[in-house]
Amino acid sequence: MLNVQNVRNEFEWLQVYPASLYSKMEAILGSNLIKKNPNEPYKKSLLVEEDNKVLEYQRINFGFNKEKFLAVKKRQTNMNYKIVTTSEAIFNQLDGSVVPKYFWNNYNDFMKNGIGFTIFSENDHPASTAFAAFIIDDQLEIGIETCERNQGSGFGSIVCTELIDYCMANGYKPVWSCHSGNIGSRKLAHKLEFEEATRVPYYRLPK
Repeated sequence: MLNVQNVRNEFEWLQVYPASLYSKMEAILGSNLIKKNPNEPYKKSLLVEEDNKVLEYQRINFGFNKEKFLAVKKRQTNMNYKIVTTSEAIFNQLDGSVVPKYFWNNYNDFMKNGIGFTIFSENDHPASTAFAAFIIDDQLEIGIETCERNQGSGFGSIVCTELIDYCMANGYKPVWSCHSGNIGSRKLAHKLEFEEATRVPYYRLPK
C-alpha cells in the first residue's frame, strides 16, 4: 500500500471489504494513514508530507430518485446543444481522470459493452462526456468528465441527463458514486436527484 517497491507511478484508489477490515487498516498503517475531512475538496497537489502517506477519504454511494428526476427534467429549458454518441475520435481525444479509455480496454470494447454521450460547446469543441464506467447486469455506473474551461457551464448536467434517459429507455439502473473530496461530482449528483445512500472508507495510495 505504501508503494515501497515502486510498483506505481500514479496515485491509485483502494476500497476494502468486508467492513471488519477498516480497523485493521488503521492498525496496519499506523502513522502512515492520514484521515481527511470528508468535506475537503480533493487536490492532487497536496502537502509534501502527505505524498508518501495513505489518505483516507470516503466513497459515497448514491441512490437514484427517478420520480424527482423526471419532475426536475420537466422544468428544464430545452436547449439545442449538439449531443452525439461518443465516437472513436472523441474516445481517443478526451483528457482527464474520468474518461472512457481508463475504464475500457479500447474503443471497440467500449462500443460493444458500454455507451457514452458527448455534448459540444458553441465553438464545436467536446465540452463534456457522460459514459458508462461499467455495466453489470441491469446497473450502469455513470462516469462524467467536463473540459476544465467548460466547468460550471451546465454541460455536465445536460449530457448526464442524456445518459440517464438512455438508462431508463434500456432497462438500466443509473448508479452514481464518488469519493468525498470530489465536491463537483457530489453537487452534480444531487442536482440530478441522486440521494446519498452509504459511505465507506476510500483510500488514496501513494505513487
